[in-house]
Amino acid sequence: MTSERAPTTATLEALRHLVRAAKEDSAILDAPSLEFFRRWLEEDLRATIPAPRTTTTTTTTGTDAIEIEDDEAMAAESDDLSAIAMGAETAPETLGEAEEAKASEAKRLASEAFAREAWEEAIERYTEALMIAPSALTYAKRAECFIKLRKPLSAIRDGTAALKLNPDSAKALKVRGAAHRYLGHWNEANADLSAGLSQDFDETYGEMHKKVLSVVHELHVREGKARAAKEAKEREELEKRRAAAEVARKEAAAKDAGGPGFGQPGAGFPGGAGDLPPGVSPEMAQKLMSDPDLVAAMQNPKVMQALQTMMKNPMAAMQYMSDPEVGPVLQKLMASMGGAMPGGAPGGFPGGFPGAGAAPGGA
Repeated sequence: MTSERAPTTATLEALRHLVRAAKEDSAILDAPSLEFFRRWLEEDLRATIPAPRTTTTTTTTGTDAIEIEDDEAMAAESDDLSAIAMGAETAPETLGEAEEAKASEAKRLASEAFAREAWEEAIERYTEALMIAPSALTYAKRAECFIKLRKPLSAIRDGTAALKLNPDSAKALKVRGAAHRYLGHWNEANADLSAGLSQDFDETYGEMHKKVLSVVHELHVREGKARAAKEAKEREELEKRRAAAEVARKEAAAKDAGGPGFGQPGAGFPGGAGDLPPGVSPEMAQKLMSDPDLVAAMQNPKVMQALQTMMKNPMAAMQYMSDPEVGPVLQKLMASMGGAMPGGAPGGFPGGFPGAGAAPGGA
């Protein structure tokens, strides 16, 4: 190859940058300006271009993780950040002429490398300047180089260092906001870009901020829906617990009033005696339960039939008083109720039922 056809240093550096970018994401080769290059790769070199990737970033809000599709997202680099030289935390008050000249020369060379998109060389030169005279602007410019090399964590570190030196550095705020944006830190990106653009508007970062704002809005909408669904579920569970507690309360009240099996007329009688006749009062049910003899007698179908008849017609008690099976039960029940008719049914006799004091035949 003759020297006339040899590529210049700037051309080689630009080619290296293009290759690095294409390795990171082949979508860059879809740019109309690179159509000639893509055709050369595919047609002349028979190269296979992989499909462009689609990256999904995950943002955590509250207790939930929300995924956002983002074609421009960057992965956090695995580099050791401590290996990157950092300048002093405070800028020196004065510099000697030699040091000042050396720092100025390093910045000049860094700016030239930046213009050629020779990012690694620019980082080296900016680092030289930072070791002599750290400044917010120099950190912000080096952070820009890190973003170009897809190293957002390093860019955030430099942006933060810049803001320690100058909290109002618009350049540092915008660059750090961009790094957060590429990592999917949407709220942090919004805060930095908003603050930086309010001081010094920049069209490039302004367009980026529009994207950030749209994602932040979407995140807020999703978060609101998720919160509403969670609150609705909590209310539903609370209502279920309240309903269960109310059922338990009513069951306990019924048990206290009439004991098991006598919560309401017609409830099942313990011991297999069947259903009590309609109209049996809680008082009568309690009397029946408290006397083992009466409980046993109620298992007799004849006694149950007699009670059913008496609930409908209290005067029918007269015909059962002489019955050897039913009479003693009626007398005992009436005696325990002060001589009143069973259940307090209408038609009771003042002063007690005739013959309540003793069973017929001196039982």
